[in-house]
Amino acid sequence: MRSLHEHLNHQNPPYFSNLITLGFSAILLFFVSNVNAQTHFWFGNIHSHSEYSDGNMANDPNYLTAKSCFEYVQQKALNVNFWGISDHNHAGGGMQRPDYHKGISEADSTNLEGVFPTFYGMEWGIISTGGHVIIYGIDSLIGWESGNYDIFNAQSDYNSLFNMVAARGDSAFAYLAHMESTDFSGIQTNPYNAIWDSAIVGMAIKSGPAFSTDTTYGNLPSSNFLSRYLDLLKIGYHVAPGFDHDNHNINFGRTHPGRTVVIADSLNRESIMKAFRRRSFYASDDWNAKIHFSVSGFGMGNICNANQDPQIKLVVDDPDNENTDSIKIYFGVPGSGSRATILYLSTFSDSMSYTHIIPVSTTYYYFAEIVQADGNKIWTAPVWFTRNPNTPSFELINFTAVKSGNHASLDWSTLNEFNTDYFNVEKSTDEVIYNFATTENAIGSLGNTAIYSWLDPDTLFTSTWYRLNIFDINGLSQLSPVRRVDLNELSFNINIYPNPAGDEDIWCSLSHNRVEPMRMEIFSADGKLVLNSIFYSEKGTLKFIFPANKLSRGLYTIRFSNSDYSINSSNRFIRH
Repeated sequence: MRSLHEHLNHQNPPYFSNLITLGFSAILLFFVSNVNAQTHFWFGNIHSHSEYSDGNMANDPNYLTAKSCFEYVQQKALNVNFWGISDHNHAGGGMQRPDYHKGISEADSTNLEGVFPTFYGMEWGIISTGGHVIIYGIDSLIGWESGNYDIFNAQSDYNSLFNMVAARGDSAFAYLAHMESTDFSGIQTNPYNAIWDSAIVGMAIKSGPAFSTDTTYGNLPSSNFLSRYLDLLKIGYHVAPGFDHDNHNINFGRTHPGRTVVIADSLNRESIMKAFRRRSFYASDDWNAKIHFSVSGFGMGNICNANQDPQIKLVVDDPDNENTDSIKIYFGVPGSGSRATILYLSTFSDSMSYTHIIPVSTTYYYFAEIVQADGNKIWTAPVWFTRNPNTPSFELINFTAVKSGNHASLDWSTLNEFNTDYFNVEKSTDEVIYNFATTENAIGSLGNTAIYSWLDPDTLFTSTWYRLNIFDINGLSQLSPVRRVDLNELSFNINIYPNPAGDEDIWCSLSHNRVEPMRMEIFSADGKLVLNSIFYSEKGTLKFIFPANKLSRGLYTIRFSNSDYSINSSNRFIRH
């Protein structure tokens, strides 16, 4: 049996074994975070080239098609869940119109929904006249060369190009590649353009090395476009950061471990396309680090508002257990013309939580830079947050969420609704990011009580937190308190023996069917705190041993409670 000190320093956390020895010489405090995210993280790249433009520069006869390139990635690259080929759109880059349609067809034939989604698009433009735009979701070749396009767009007319992409809505997006300050019709020197903003979802903050032949993951990119990205944010554009490989040789996904990480429910084309459209992706030097980042429960890429100060949370979940050196939270004002600056710094911790006190009717954007112990960096997409000047006019009388069979049942009631429009039900399985679940239209009015109910159709698979995001007709919103529903009915039992105790050890067994942080406190008869320990409970029975001969004779109370005090139970024992 290991001592408590050995438990803390053992190499195999996160949980105690089911037997713990407690001494009275010190107070023990510790906490372990166990994230069970509701969404999934998919690692890949959307900027690479096939033989259909200027890829396969070594002219390997085994890789003359886009299909063979997709198969290479799936079979040979590590830590890749999806892949995009974006060949040049013009003959100068090697593209002929029939080849573009071959690429579309071959991506369709190699696409493996749920296993390895593949995407084919175009890299539009010529650097000498304005840079490159990665475009996905348009199956027609956009170009300017006679006889070599399906849709005409003049070579340097980025206004027309972005308007064309924006007109496709959620079915297409534009993404900026290896951007310099004068590119794309002066996007960084001209005023903010809302239509362009609706077309462009992000840009690469690292790219290449485009002509590398490395297949050992050792050739790191030297091109860094972070400053261009920060400048787009300060102008007011809503963009997320990506990580490009820009392969022109047959080494897809193997040049280095950098990845664009997409946060989406499912590993399929539709889900990943939607994630790109809503800017739910981030840039990572690390090929499997999962970053849970939210502002008041709104995840990466969200443009949101609420009548509260923004609550910023971040958790780093790295399967390789790499340590985190620092987490920097940046904030800025969109459209201010000033770059984002550091708001909060956390060091040597895999998580952080911070509430930013801001005036009403103000808007800020927040994003994080994470630095790992090996020097790898990760940049999250921002969250754009507005603090509402007013709240929807109503009284929330009651809001409950309880387990009903294998589902969660929500009930709430309001009084004196005025201009209330609808209720968004949001839920989370990690207490960091809340996802939309359903909408209920408001039915109340002044002087009347309105009653609402909703049964979550999803089967409970873990503890789930629910909240209401209540909107009025002006788009202002207010968040309700949070309610938790557990997979199993709560069970909690304390047993102490021997009781009364003499000089022998006292055994305390705790039976619980939840995994959560708990506090154990022992009080003497006069109310003095003798022991205060925070630990992580396990499902089943957890046993504690403490030496009775360290206690004076008398009556004691042992109390257990959890973080939200839904458990607050105590027993008494005697030391004689």
